[in-house]
Amino acid sequence: MIGNATLKAIGISNVTTSLDSQPLTWTVGLQELKENGANPTFDRNFYLGTPPSIQLNDAHGCALFFDGISANLTSSMGDQLDKFSCSNVLAEACVSDLIAQARSTYEGFGVATDGSPGICSRLSDALMDKPPTACNGIKGSWGTILAQPLTGNSASEQIKQEQCHPTTGQDYGLSLIASIRKEASGRELSELSPILNAITPVMTVFAKENDTDVELSCLKLVESKANQTVDSQPSQGAMSLPRSSLGLFATMTAAAYFFVL
Repeated sequence: MIGNATLKAIGISNVTTSLDSQPLTWTVGLQELKENGANPTFDRNFYLGTPPSIQLNDAHGCALFFDGISANLTSSMGDQLDKFSCSNVLAEACVSDLIAQARSTYEGFGVATDGSPGICSRLSDALMDKPPTACNGIKGSWGTILAQPLTGNSASEQIKQEQCHPTTGQDYGLSLIASIRKEASGRELSELSPILNAITPVMTVFAKENDTDVELSCLKLVESKANQTVDSQPSQGAMSLPRSSLGLFATMTAAAYFFVL
């Protein structure tokens, strides 16, 4: 249980930034809302984990969720969690060019990067309107990019957690940043695959003084093996360390719409 959500599966990714010596974390969690219906509904919840030592008072941050392409992405690494990265999902040139484009676009906003409302949406619109040519090989359209602020008055408050800590640090703060709702068309495994096997690229952007950090993580729900944990690597901003429940893969599917908290 995280907040009011009971999660059937999770995936966790570390994000290294210049803001703190300890990494931030992204956690994706799957919540089933209608357990007995023929068309079950799910929320894919995205939580940001922050170490207690981090100082965000003078930083301005955004998170971009590339959900429009998540159902079409596949990994070439299978269940080799220790080697999984965004470069196994997107072309390496696509990852590097996307990060570079986001950084230059954000810095190009100039005074607008003072955390004013709408800056995150402006960044997502810019990336959606003109994706890097290295990303043209993605199956399907670039799709919707959901933007959420990580700092300022519009940022989500931390969840009060006493027992469950789905991050890599037990003393981390946890905030629900976004929730993407998907309504299933049935319970056949082939129909459930777009939810169970979806890989969502998440871009984390933080600007402080003259420094802009941009990291890209790829989050997925992965069937766990007994007591298996995997450390992520900060290089390329892309590693993920998913953990999830066994047995989840027998029951669940997809036609997506957005629900933003």
